[in-house]
Amino acid sequence: MRTLGFVAVAAAVLLVSRQPSAASQQCPAPRVSTWAGIRDTLWPLIVHHDSDDTWAHLETAGLPGQSATWCNPLQDDRAAITAGRTIYLASCVSCHGDLGKGDGPGAAVEDPRPYDFSRPEFAGMRQAPGAAVLYAIVVRGIEGTEMRGVGSETGWWERLAVLAYVTSLPGRDAVGASTAWADTLRARRPTGSPR
Repeated sequence: MRTLGFVAVAAAVLLVSRQPSAASQQCPAPRVSTWAGIRDTLWPLIVHHDSDDTWAHLETAGLPGQSATWCNPLQDDRAAITAGRTIYLASCVSCHGDLGKGDGPGAAVEDPRPYDFSRPEFAGMRQAPGAAVLYAIVVRGIEGTEMRGVGSETGWWERLAVLAYVTSLPGRDAVGASTAWADTLRARRPTGSPR
């Protein structure tokens, strides 16, 4: 994700989008206020390891303990997904591409290549602790890649809105059939890979 213009776009999006209240969420945990109070320093810096570019972001070490039950309270909120797409198009498209396939104009020179959010197994990232892992990536980035975190440049709502958008990219069928986090790990891990 690129942070250039992120704050300006996010501010504009928030002016025209409604911020859902905790009471209107379908996600049972955490309540919106839980995410709002999280300091950036609580999230680990995800590290890219050689040869694991397909699942480097799946590390869970260092995540806040509650992440095992956290889900994105905005993941099914249509207004948030629309706002997330606007932010995504302003800040992420140069690497991840218009449709999130990892084929943006800057992708050809990146090693490892940006992740393809449209892969069906990516829908499993909606399951805990997937939301927390993705949030950590948005906040801090992935060391050893071009993926930079947004740090304090955005608020919790904008970050969760972007995640709501990207986790919708596998499509309705994949989202409807998304499996548990463990199945997502198995789907991504190369045969014979340790961990």
